[in-house]
Amino acid sequence: MDTTYNLAVNLPPRRAVAALLGETLSTVEVTVDDLAYPDPAGAPRVRLAIAGWLQRTGGHGPVDPALLTLTNGARHALALALRPLARMPEAALLVEAQTYQGIRALAQAMDIRCVDVATDEHGMRPDALLEASRGTRARTVYVQPTLHNPTTATMPFSRRMEIATVAEQIGLTLIEGDVYAPLAWHGRDALPPFSVIAPGRTVHAGGIGKILGPGLRMGWLLHPDAAMQADSATAIERELDGLPAWWPNRVARWMEDGTAEACLRGVVETMTRRAAMARRVLGGAVVTAGAGLHAWVPHRDADDLEKRLLGRGVRVAAGKGFVAAAESAQGVRLALGAEDSTERLEAALGIVARELEN
Repeated sequence: MDTTYNLAVNLPPRRAVAALLGETLSTVEVTVDDLAYPDPAGAPRVRLAIAGWLQRTGGHGPVDPALLTLTNGARHALALALRPLARMPEAALLVEAQTYQGIRALAQAMDIRCVDVATDEHGMRPDALLEASRGTRARTVYVQPTLHNPTTATMPFSRRMEIATVAEQIGLTLIEGDVYAPLAWHGRDALPPFSVIAPGRTVHAGGIGKILGPGLRMGWLLHPDAAMQADSATAIERELDGLPAWWPNRVARWMEDGTAEACLRGVVETMTRRAAMARRVLGGAVVTAGAGLHAWVPHRDADDLEKRLLGRGVRVAAGKGFVAAAESAQGVRLALGAEDSTERLEAALGIVARELEN
């Protein structure tokens, strides 16, 4: 029996989704269009399906498919969004003091310096954003307004408006990472993303991986204007010779016929139960948010806690990837969807609870 538990990788529960998609695949007909050279920006039908998905599940108003670019996952979308910044000398990117580790890795690979912006329980602070921008002259900010990774925070509407006001005041471009919105807003009134609040200065990166699984490698970038969209499509054509068409075509059909939303309902139900389990086992030590894929455990010595848990066979994400290299993590992230078995998840959470008591 495997005694190593995975609470480190932010994955959705995949067994039910795999079964449902397997049934769907058995009836799917391959068309001649599936075997043609792909459109670098994504087939019009695929982009139209994504536009509808964003409107139904992500708090968007009507989305122009012509402003969308299909990407090889959400992280690829972020890499495309960073390309204009990477062309600038001494480029700097404003980020939350604790932020998605992937954006720090991408920035480092592209020789972009990350400048940390202080946060509170509602996410990035507008006063700190203004101060950091003035001090560095950085003009691009990466922000996660919904189910922040790693802290689970969701910006209220008032905070979103304050951040947008600062962006407008000093001319910031917003790169919005928004892969968790369908989990946050399913069955609820959605708060508008920055691409709705500040459409002229927001590049919106999303994907289907946190719902159907990252192995599908399907993401997208919603641009503020046609010129930026064309630039991204050209970059894909030059660097990748286009993206495979077959999987996006299938996912587009699942978005059209309700299969994707059926999967979303299943993920929301499962993750809501798992978050309740985490609160039961860990009590007040854990922070959860709705049907989010991860929980957050604030801890003054997270690096030590991570090492102790690894020694007990539990992998977690401590925060070194979430913070600047010279700083210490302020908590550990627990991925609640990676373990397929609820029994194994409960056992792993029990080990975390015992280590927190030590």
